[in-house]
Parts: sequence; structure tokens; C-alpha cells
Amino acid sequence: MNLLGRLLSQCGKPRGRFGRFLVRGMNFGHSGLTRWGLSKVEISENATVLDIGCGGGRTLERLAALDRIGKAVGIDYSKDSVAVARKRNQRLIASGRVEVIHGSVSSMPFPDATFDCVSAVETYYFWPDIAGDFAEVRRVMKPSGQLVIIAGMYRGSGFDKRNERLIRAGGMRCFSVKEFEKTLQDAGFPAVAVTVEPRKGWICVVSGLKFNDIGEYSERNST
Repeated sequence: MNLLGRLLSQCGKPRGRFGRFLVRGMNFGHSGLTRWGLSKVEISENATVLDIGCGGGRTLERLAALDRIGKAVGIDYSKDSVAVARKRNQRLIASGRVEVIHGSVSSMPFPDATFDCVSAVETYYFWPDIAGDFAEVRRVMKPSGQLVIIAGMYRGSGFDKRNERLIRAGGMRCFSVKEFEKTLQDAGFPAVAVTVEPRKGWICVVSGLKFNDIGEYSERNST
């Protein structure tokens, strides 16, 4: 595996001293993307939110800062990421506003219909069984819940040459808008709304279990 492949492998599952350094860097590097993506979703009052692949914990911190959030829970299958996220959010954890758990998206230790909103920032690329993992997300979501996928690349953007190099080197997946819609619909998410930021190659996909949660299907550019 070449240097780029090793780096992307660490992005998928950070480990060791370098992995902990990397997730701290992601806290800064993904901040603008995360802020943009979260602005595209309406989170209900007193919501319980799950962040899948919480990494270094910056998204959890951002979610917990929203007055309308009841609790933010993070899950990551990297023990080193969990350690970094817990340290960053230690005061919020002590207050009961945040919880960070070690575990996999494929089998999450939560009861059915637990969460009002589920976020995934720059993580779906690495999920081991995308259809099964979306089904597991659907299981832990409330019937009125929403899934928010925020990613810094998608197929069909103006950055496809760069993206294809990363996808090949990291053994990652990357969906187009249509692929997102079909995959989510097949997994039981009938309502899908997509926003893209073509100047940066970003995508935000908001999906729900009912049409009246999200609205009609839409693909729209960010303004």
C-alpha cells in the first residue's frame, strides 16, 4: 500500500499516535463542511442526536451547543477516536449532554427508534456493508427521524479526477446524487433531499422515513 493509501486507511479507522493526531486535525479540517451541512437540516426541539463516526468529537460539540438539542451521542469503531472525542467533550459528558461510545455502524448498541436525528460526516465512504448499515441506521431512528449525510466529495462533481484517485487509493465508496437516492430508497428511506455545493464539491443528503419529514425529492445547489 502506498503512502496515500496508508493515510486514507487511517482516515477510515484512526489508530495509534498518528491516528489521534489525524482526528484532531479532522476536527479543524471538517469544520466548514460540517457547519454547512448541518445548516441544511431542521433538528426538532429536545432532539436526541446520534453522530456516526464521531472522530475527534467536534461535531458532537457543535451539536451539543444547539439549545434545541437534548443529548448528542457519538459512536466510532476506532478506540483512539473515542478517546480523543471523550477528552474534547469531557465537560459535556460530565453534564450529561454528550455520550461517546465505541462501536460499529453495522451493529449499534441502541434500542429501536432511539434517535430523532442521525448524522454522518465524512464517514459513509468506509462503511463495510452500505445496505445493511443503512438498515441499521433506520432501526435506531424514530419514525419521524432524519438521517443527515455530509460529505466532501461526490461523483459527478467538478472534482471527479481528484475524487477517483482518492477512491482507488483508499478502497472507498463515493456516490452520485442518483446513487444516494436509489441506495437510500432501497434501504427504506423514501424521502430524500440533496444539496450540493459545486464550488467545493460538497454534498449534504437529508433523508427520512416519511415524505412529510423531508418534503419532495429534490436536488439543489447551495446558494
